[in-house]
Amino acid sequence: MKPVGVIPWTEEFFGAVARRLVAATDGDFSNTLVIFPLRRAARHLCDRLAAMPGLGKPLLLPEIAAVGDWAAGIGASFAPSPPVMLDVLDRVAILYDIVRAIAVETDEPGDFPTDMARFFPWGMELSERMEELFRHNVPGRDLAHLEGQVMPPAAALLSRLGAIHARYRERLMREGLATPGLCLALAAENAREAAARFADKTLFACGFAIPSGAEKALFAALWRQGNLEMLWHGDPALADPAGRVHFACLEQRRWLGDLSARAVVLADGRPKRARAKTGRDRPTLVLDADAANLSSKKLRFFEGHDLHAQLMALETCLAEAPDLEDTAIILPDTGLLSPVLHILPRKDVNISMGYPLARSALARLLENILALQETALRPGRYHWKELVALLRHPYLKMLRVGEDAPLRAIFHDMEAALRQGGAFVDPFSPEAAGEPRTPPTPEALALCRLALETCLTAFEHVETPRALGSAVAGLCTLLLAPERCGDAWERFLIDAECLFRLATAVVPALTDGRLADAVLPRDTLFSLLRRLVADERAPFEAEPLTGLQVLGVLETRLLSFRRLYVLDAVEDKLPGSAPYEPLLPDPLRRLLSLPDARERDLVAAYNIYRLFFGAEEITLLYRTGAPGAGLFEEAKPSRSRYVEQLLWEEEKRLGRVLAPGEPPVSLIHLPLCPIPRADAAMPVTPAVAARRAACLEGRISATFLDAYLACPLRFFYKYLTPLAPLTEVAEEGDPAAVGVLAHETLREFFTPLLGRDIDAADLSATALGDLFEARAQSDAAFAALPPDGRLLLVRAARARLGAMAGALPRTTPLALETELAASLDSGGRACLLTGRADRVDRREEGVVIVDYKTGGVSGVSADVWADAAFFARLGDFHGTSDAPELLEEAAVRFPSVQLPLYCWLYAASRGEAPADAVFVELRETGKEKPLFGPRCDPALREEAIARRIPELLAFLLRHLATATSFAPRPEPRRCAYCDYRPACGAAMR
Repeated sequence: MKPVGVIPWTEEFFGAVARRLVAATDGDFSNTLVIFPLRRAARHLCDRLAAMPGLGKPLLLPEIAAVGDWAAGIGASFAPSPPVMLDVLDRVAILYDIVRAIAVETDEPGDFPTDMARFFPWGMELSERMEELFRHNVPGRDLAHLEGQVMPPAAALLSRLGAIHARYRERLMREGLATPGLCLALAAENAREAAARFADKTLFACGFAIPSGAEKALFAALWRQGNLEMLWHGDPALADPAGRVHFACLEQRRWLGDLSARAVVLADGRPKRARAKTGRDRPTLVLDADAANLSSKKLRFFEGHDLHAQLMALETCLAEAPDLEDTAIILPDTGLLSPVLHILPRKDVNISMGYPLARSALARLLENILALQETALRPGRYHWKELVALLRHPYLKMLRVGEDAPLRAIFHDMEAALRQGGAFVDPFSPEAAGEPRTPPTPEALALCRLALETCLTAFEHVETPRALGSAVAGLCTLLLAPERCGDAWERFLIDAECLFRLATAVVPALTDGRLADAVLPRDTLFSLLRRLVADERAPFEAEPLTGLQVLGVLETRLLSFRRLYVLDAVEDKLPGSAPYEPLLPDPLRRLLSLPDARERDLVAAYNIYRLFFGAEEITLLYRTGAPGAGLFEEAKPSRSRYVEQLLWEEEKRLGRVLAPGEPPVSLIHLPLCPIPRADAAMPVTPAVAARRAACLEGRISATFLDAYLACPLRFFYKYLTPLAPLTEVAEEGDPAAVGVLAHETLREFFTPLLGRDIDAADLSATALGDLFEARAQSDAAFAALPPDGRLLLVRAARARLGAMAGALPRTTPLALETELAASLDSGGRACLLTGRADRVDRREEGVVIVDYKTGGVSGVSADVWADAAFFARLGDFHGTSDAPELLEEAAVRFPSVQLPLYCWLYAASRGEAPADAVFVELRETGKEKPLFGPRCDPALREEAIARRIPELLAFLLRHLATATSFAPRPEPRRCAYCDYRPACGAAMR
């Protein structure tokens, strides 16, 4: 039996393997088989053999195989007949039949998920565990009495896990079916017979650090037969039985013990004796246990607050590097690929990692389509926000008719219409089409309808995986048709690869399996599709295999690089947290002899330390401030245990603890520029002045003046610019529409009562509520509300209107919806002020103007009318300065000028000063809130209407006409709901 060859992890692996192959076979590979853990290793080995000097060319290369493909072929040969490989859905279907049969035999089958909708997520987990048992060549066994440790369905399944595993295997064998795990298990079970088939071959198993149980059994049989040589990449101390081996190679040491084998260190393809260090401070690594220290490496650590800081440091490091040959950027998380692409140099860059399909724009389109069905009111009635998201997706807007992309304009018009409609919309209705600026062609309308039918109608009534797969296939056909996509997929290669994976992997999994015609709930079907998409990756293969490489940690297996950059080296990413398994949590895995978190951590440690020992320069970048986005990630990230190990090695070499920021640790300081507290006020330019003058020459309402008084900057955006707030569907009800409905109801209710002397006893709260409900039934805003919203609005309206009717004092309604207008001189300018009084009453004290309010009401303090000094200051203002303090005082004292304006307008236009003006607060109690109140002195009231209110209005008009800028007036409650908040810097502070 041959000794295990250990290639020191300070050497490049594939070059050492090539030298060993030549030394062991004298360059004759005609009867040689080389087995690697992964497929891409064949390319690297062939390149090394081609570059070897002294090796005659041309030559017959050795047979090179990945262990998965090789073992699957061996295992399949031991099946009774050539097996048919099952995909994951077929496995779930078989397991479902088995679990149902076992549940029938069980005394208490209640916890078994015998309904497919309940079983499906457990079936996916169970299928994975069956594969694990096969891969590790261990039998399943029942795990009883786990209630309370796992969920009830998991406890039921685990209690019969041995029976499920045995029946599953028996059925696969009986029906001529197989899975990759079963083929590997069959090869391991028949290892001796399989080894005999290769008795005349020379075999090399290269790069296996922690193989599965089945792989170990197969390799052990071949090794004991004497024609297999194993080549490992690891700590050379493995060759010293008494030496202290690096902890990342403990599994290799244990495997040596299981085989009763010895290891030798290889140098130039031949065994070499290990030697000891002559001095503890010697900077070079030698072949002994002290090789575990990394003091000979050039180590650099960059500590930043977040990913942006790391990217800045990485970009600087790449720019300062003398060359990028034999350099790798290691990304522990595939989500880092996209931001890293933006800082890479534009030459000699190769990416060797899979991009998750779930992160692609195609997955977002699919998720949007599924969300449309999940949030629909009923088939054909979709939520407007999800529809807008669909219309905005670039894949649909790029569809072409000839050389044009007409859906951009059509979808823009549709979005505008959707934002003005109800919460749930029929996208095929004329209302949803909106008013197109340019009438679309018939071909464009046909393409629009096809796109909507493909994304909406096709997914409405799916009941089986086959139907869902057909709907997804229709989406692929829509996007791939040459006449509709043009050259888009030639320009967007990542998207094209994702679409290819969807069409060739996900769709067949849905349409071709045993579950294809099973009727399943919609939620189960959509979960199935999401799971299949989450499992798919768009692979990237580097070409050529030189220059700067961007890889994930798994993609670095067996590779070595002279210069390493490891990005985001935090504990949550490197090694990362173990995924949660609801069926078989980590503490239970040892009961089945399956690898647990400890072995997973050893695999991660081996992969990263093998990289470290093979490099000359190691740069690690990590964050200490910004948390990650993962559900189980720590709120504050901590640097990876591997970073701590390297720092400890460096501190041991220096003999002291490193201070923060002391080399080789660098603190990344981003160039922080304080956000200037710029004046948010908008200056009055000639164009603004012209627009302001035009506004003042028109009809001026109380709303106009209140807007300026509340916040001049908001007034500027609303009246003096073309800016308009983004139209949104008021799903919880439109307050303005409710106000209009309440006003119309009260006008109709009081019309028959004009001229009559009435009080609360003369009003029927029930009749008023009935009238509101009747008018609401024909109101578009009311119809747009969901059913519960309509019910709540009617009930609230009955209560509020009933309270108003019950609080009505003795009065005589004189007029409804009365138009009032009068001219007021302000700084030599005659301004036309207007208003509309909801109701004018005559009461014992005189005329009272009534205004209904469905929103908040802010009153005016009664003592303001007696403050002659305040009104004198208002009268003395002539516009020589903006006087912001005076405007602020006026805004505080008069939250609204509506009632004062109405009083003055009535007096000026009708010749009779009102006795009072009141707000009727419909939002709460329905009571009246007067402007003056019964305690106000009549003479003071007449003075206020005749002189002080005009002084207030004239001041506002003069201030508006002469203002040199429009300054914000921040107020937390008002700013939170301001439509112009994004444009206002003051409101954001």
